[in-house]
Amino acid sequence: MAILNINTILMSINFFLILVPIYSYSLFLPSIIAGLGYKRITAQLFTVPPNFLAFLVVLLASWISDRIKMRGPLMAAGLTLAAIGYIMQLAAKTPGVRYGGTFFVAAGIFPCSPLVLAWLSNNLAPHYVKATGLGFIVAVGNCGAFVATFTYLSEDAPLYTTGHAINIGAIGLSLCVTLGNIAYIRWENAARASGKRDHRLQGSRENELGYRHPAFRYTL
Repeated sequence: MAILNINTILMSINFFLILVPIYSYSLFLPSIIAGLGYKRITAQLFTVPPNFLAFLVVLLASWISDRIKMRGPLMAAGLTLAAIGYIMQLAAKTPGVRYGGTFFVAAGIFPCSPLVLAWLSNNLAPHYVKATGLGFIVAVGNCGAFVATFTYLSEDAPLYTTGHAINIGAIGLSLCVTLGNIAYIRWENAARASGKRDHRLQGSRENELGYRHPAFRYTL
């Protein structure tokens, strides 16, 4: 019930795509900033502001998503911000603009990690199915680290065009998966509201249906 859930499959793929830019950003941000012309110690210090902004945005996005009871639309907004940041990295010629792009990346991509985990948690039931699904998504998602370690290579310095292109590609795919997941949830919730899933109640114990129960509504 956990692994064969469409939400589990889509969100696990999504978490993998999200963790590619998160890991590569975390690992290589000092190198990216050094490529803008800053020295080693200065480059390390320049990593603090975008990461601190990411910390604040994660808290804000988590609070807002709980208040409006939505995860996917906030993820789509964050992915769009992150894409803008990487476009700035690829297109801008001046170090200041490219450094500004790191703020967009941090503020956009970091909130997506807790949001997608909470999104899956909201859409699985009962508790043992939820626990299994969350373990699965973490296992699949963390494989994104394998890709991330090969995104920013020394021979690509100082522009790191290949690394930025890989990350913007992962973000674009993640946005497509997110929007597709939202569309599926809207369709499935509408089917349940119209009674098209009521046949599941026949010959089944209602407390064993979990997220498959016709009265269960997926969270957007």
